[in-house]
Amino acid sequence: MLQTLFSDLRYGSRLLRQSPVFSGVAIAALALGIGANTAIFSTVQALLLRALPYQDPDRVVMVWEDASFAGFPKNTPAPGNFFDWKARNTVFSDMAATGGSVGNLTAEGPPEQVVGRGITANFFEVLGVAPVVGRSFTAEEDKANPYLIVLSYGLWQRRYAGDPSIVNRAILMNGIKYTVLGVMPRNFLFRNRDVDYWVPAHFTPSEAVDHGSHYLNTVARLKPGATLEQARQQMTAIAQRLQQEYPRDNQKSGAVVVPLRDELLGKTKLALLVLMSAAGCVLLIACANLASLLLARAVSRGREMAVRTALGAGRGRLIRQMITEGLLLSLLGGVLGLGVARTAMVLLQKLSPIGFAAGAPTILDSGLLAFTLGISILTGVLFSVVPALQASRASLNDALRQGGRGGIGGRRATTRDALVVLEVAAALVLLVGAGLMLKTLARLRAVEIGFRAENLLTMRITLPRNRYSQPGKTLGFYERVLESVRALPGVDGAAYASTLPFLSSGNTQGYAVEGRERPEGDAGDALLRVGDPGYLRTLGARLVEGRLADSRDGASSPPVIVINQTLAKRYWPTGGALGHRIAMSTRVQTWRTIIGVVQDVHERGYELDMKPGVYIPFPQFQDTWAQPENLLVRAKSDAGSLAAPVRQVIASVDPEQPVASVRTMDEILDRDVEDRTQQMRLLGSFAALALLLASIGLYGVLSYAVSQRSREIGLRMALGSTARGVVGLVIGRGLALTGAGLVLGLALAAIGTRSMKSMLFGVNAFDPATFAAVATLLGVVAVLACWVPARRASRVDPIVVLREE
Repeated sequence: MLQTLFSDLRYGSRLLRQSPVFSGVAIAALALGIGANTAIFSTVQALLLRALPYQDPDRVVMVWEDASFAGFPKNTPAPGNFFDWKARNTVFSDMAATGGSVGNLTAEGPPEQVVGRGITANFFEVLGVAPVVGRSFTAEEDKANPYLIVLSYGLWQRRYAGDPSIVNRAILMNGIKYTVLGVMPRNFLFRNRDVDYWVPAHFTPSEAVDHGSHYLNTVARLKPGATLEQARQQMTAIAQRLQQEYPRDNQKSGAVVVPLRDELLGKTKLALLVLMSAAGCVLLIACANLASLLLARAVSRGREMAVRTALGAGRGRLIRQMITEGLLLSLLGGVLGLGVARTAMVLLQKLSPIGFAAGAPTILDSGLLAFTLGISILTGVLFSVVPALQASRASLNDALRQGGRGGIGGRRATTRDALVVLEVAAALVLLVGAGLMLKTLARLRAVEIGFRAENLLTMRITLPRNRYSQPGKTLGFYERVLESVRALPGVDGAAYASTLPFLSSGNTQGYAVEGRERPEGDAGDALLRVGDPGYLRTLGARLVEGRLADSRDGASSPPVIVINQTLAKRYWPTGGALGHRIAMSTRVQTWRTIIGVVQDVHERGYELDMKPGVYIPFPQFQDTWAQPENLLVRAKSDAGSLAAPVRQVIASVDPEQPVASVRTMDEILDRDVEDRTQQMRLLGSFAALALLLASIGLYGVLSYAVSQRSREIGLRMALGSTARGVVGLVIGRGLALTGAGLVLGLALAAIGTRSMKSMLFGVNAFDPATFAAVATLLGVVAVLACWVPARRASRVDPIVVLREE
C-alpha cells in the first residue's frame, strides 16, 4: 500500500512538472485560498477559541446599568449601585469594581503619562489571577488608602528593565511616592491592553452611597451552578428595587449582565464570521475552478486512462491516482499558503479588539499548522474527486475511435457548467458584501460632523491634581501654554477642552432649563464639554444663532453657556433659545445664560444618536469632574509638523508634565471607522480574487468548448453561418451560464447579507443599487471573458477543420 502511494506521488510529480503552467496556476490559486482561510482561522482561534487569561473565564461576566432611555444601553455603574448589587445578589461568588486613572511618572526616566485603573481589593481574586512578582493589596489597605501600586508586565519591562527588586520600591507618580507591591503576568489584561498599573479605588463613605455618579466597570464571577439567565433575572429584580429606593438617580435604570468574552468581542465576532465565510467562498471558487480544469485535463488523458484500464488497472486504482495528484497540488498550495497567511495575519491584527493581547502573528502554532494541513487535504480531495470519478470511466474503444483527441460527454459538460455557475454565484455574494461595506464607509464619511477636522492637532495633557489642586493654577498653566503655542509659526489657533469629539460617548451631566418643563422622553442629561473660551472657534464649530464664548467670558463675568441644536430644538423648536438660562446638576447650581447655539457636533462618533450638549468656558466652571486635559491646535497647513514645537512649549512651562496621545483629528476620525475600513478591505480583496477566479473559470470552460466543438463550428460556417453568428453562439452560452450564476448568487446574497445588518450604516442589507451594480459588473466581466474564445471560434477555417476530421 505504501509502495503504491509512493508510486502515485512520483507519477503525479512527473505529470505536474510536464505541465508547469497548469501546475503554477493551480498552486497559486490554492495558496491564496488556503492562506486566506488560515489567516482568518488564526484570528478566530485567538479571539473565539483560546481561553481568556483568567481562571474559569466562562463564569466571569460584566454587569452594566441599563440606561437605554438616555442612550446608554450599557452604562457605567455608580458606586452606590455597585455596592447594593454586591450586597443583595446571591448568584455571584464575588463582584469587583474598577475605574479609570491616569498617572504621570517623573522619576527613573523621562516624564511619561501612563494609563491605569483604580480597583477594589478583590479585583484580581474575582478574575482568578495573581501577580507574577510580589502581591496585590488587601481590603484593609484599600480602606486606609495608602499609596500602593501594582505594575503591568509591560511597564515593568519598559521603564524598569524587569528589575526583580522593584517590589517594595517607591516610584514617583503625580508627584507622590507610590510603593510597588507587585507585577502582573505578561498576558494579563482586562478590557484594555494599554493599562499600565492598578491602584486602590478607595471609596469614601459618601462615594460608596453615591447613586448619581456613573464611572465604574463591574466584573463578577458566577457561583458554581448559577446560570447566566439566573444572574440576569436576579440583577433585573435588584435594579427594579433600586428604582423604587432611589427614584431621583435610578429612575428607569436596569441592569445588564454580559459574558466577558462577548463584552470584549463586541461586533468583532460577527465580522470574523463574515470574513471566515468570505474566505471559505474564495477557497470553494478556487476548488471549483481547479475541478473544471481537471475535468478538461482528464479528457486529454482519456487514452492514458483507457490503456491503463485495459492493462488491468481497476477503477479504484485510477481514482486514487488522480486524487493523489490533487492532494499533491493542494499540499504545495498549503505550504505557499502559510506565507500568504503570514502577510494576511498582520492585516487582521487590526481587527483584534483592545481587550485582547496584541501578540505578534506566527504561523508556527501547532493548532494553526494542523488546520492548514487539514484544509489542504480536504481541498485536494474536494476538487479532484469528481474529475477522478469521471476520468475513471474511460473506454478504450471510445478513446481509440476518437483518435486520442478526446471528446467530452454530456455529463462532464454539465458538471463543468455547474461549477462555473457556482463560481459566479459565490463571486456575486462576495462582491455584494464588499459593495455594502464600501457604501457603509461612504455613508459614514458623508455624515456632517459639525466641525472642521482638517489641520487639527490634538494631545492629552492630564495635570496631576495634587500639583494643580487650585483652579487658578490649572488656568495659569493652560494660559501660558496657549500664549506660547499661538505664537508658534504655522499656528492658526489653540484651545483646551475636557473632552474632544469622537473620544467619548458619554461624560454627561444632568441639567434643568429655567421655566420649562422637561419634554416627554427627555432623559434630562446633556453632554458636558468644558474648555477655553475659544475652544468652539478653534474646533471650527458652526454657529447657528447668537455668538460663541470668547475673552469676555472670564471668571468674573456673568455665567454663560452655548448649547447644541438638539438641545435647542427640544425646548425651543421654533427658535428663541438665546437669553434663556440653564443650570447643570453640580455641587454648586449656577444659572447660565444661553449666548449661542451651534450645529450638532458628533461628539459620540459617526454612528451614535445625537444627545443634548452644552459648552461652558472653563474659567466659569471649575467645580466639576470635567477638567480640561486635551490641547487642540489648528495649523495653517500640516498639523503633524507642529507636534515637536508644541511639546517643547509644554516642557518649558512644566518640565515634569508629560504629553500623551499626540495625533491629528483626521486620525481620530479614521479610528472611529478603522474596523469597518479593515473589513471592507478584506472583503474587497476576497471579492476581487473571487471575480478573477470566476472569470478564469468561465474563460476556461468556453475555450475548451470551442476546441471540442471545432468540427461543429466548421460545419456551421461551411453551411453559411457568419462569424457574427458564431460569436453570438459562444457568448450566448457564456451569458447563459453567467445568468444562472447571477440568479443563484442574488438569492444567496439576499439571505447572506441579512447577517451583516449590524455592520452596516445608512444602507439596507438588501440595497437594490448595490445588487444591481454588482450584477452589472459581473455581466460586463463575463462578456469580456467570453469575447476571446468567441473571436477564436469565429476564425475557424471550415476547410481545415473538415480535412482534419
